[in-house]
Amino acid sequence: MAEHDSGYKLLFSHPRTVEELLRGFLHEEWVSGLDFATLERVGGSFVSDDLRERHSDAIWRLRWEGAGEGWFYVYLLLEFQSTPSPFMAVRLLGYAALLLAEIVRKERLGAGDRLPIVLPLVLYNGKRPWTAPLDLASLFAEAPESLRRRLPQLSYLLVDESRLRPEELALPESLVATLFQLETCGPQDLPRLTSQLATLLAEGAEPELRRAFTAWVLRLLRRSLPGVTIPEVVELEEMPMLEETLKEWWGSGFAEARENGRTEGLREGRMEGMRQLLCKLLEQRFGPLPRKARQQVSAIDSMAELERLARRVLQAESLSAMGLG
Repeated sequence: MAEHDSGYKLLFSHPRTVEELLRGFLHEEWVSGLDFATLERVGGSFVSDDLRERHSDAIWRLRWEGAGEGWFYVYLLLEFQSTPSPFMAVRLLGYAALLLAEIVRKERLGAGDRLPIVLPLVLYNGKRPWTAPLDLASLFAEAPESLRRRLPQLSYLLVDESRLRPEELALPESLVATLFQLETCGPQDLPRLTSQLATLLAEGAEPELRRAFTAWVLRLLRRSLPGVTIPEVVELEEMPMLEETLKEWWGSGFAEARENGRTEGLREGRMEGMRQLLCKLLEQRFGPLPRKARQQVSAIDSMAELERLARRVLQAESLSAMGLG
């Protein structure tokens, strides 16, 4: 996970990738009001030592400008994950609180001043579905509404790379969409996608971003092709030359690995279809499913258990009788 975090931290330390992430993968109306010309990294001179020690990823800010409504800053807390974290909302609450306290101190806010918007966003590249709650409220013990309304509130956005729609991954001229394709593709697609990266990053235009992507792609190749000697390259244009190396590896054992991967993919596909079917059966029997029940179904990784629950739907009197909800 540390390798993923450090690689993504470098890639998303550039305004272009942050803008493409927000424009291409956050499908919410307020995004259209963001002024990307004002996008800036929140640096060490602004963030407290306490927050720098606890937050290892990236903080950005930009203006939101509504028609006739003035403007305000939106702060983006980017968190990179390769494994689900069940209490992610708690961690992000701590980050947001530290950042807001620092804003109050640095800006010397007083009575009548308003805080900016702080928006946490988790970028997840794991293979399994993200099952952690997206809001803090669902993590607390059950309590009367009169008490729950006193609890702290926080929800965060999630981009789950492995479950993006095909049309999102096919966004034209998008570095971030190509990045997500590289994360989820097979080795046979690596030369084409690295060549696509080289085209999107014109030589001389963004040298630091090119170097960041070159380093990240090399790391990806070495992780994807264990046992294959990957030569050092310094330019993205050199990446397609690795195609011969990939073909050699293909002929010396990749076919078997590919078949194993296909078998595993089919198995996971069948299980995902069964999860969706089970949710539909539960909704028909008990009405709209609580988020907790959906998360429990998503976490089941046994076909036998999914089939057992599906058989029990008609006989069970409630979700709790099935061990859900």
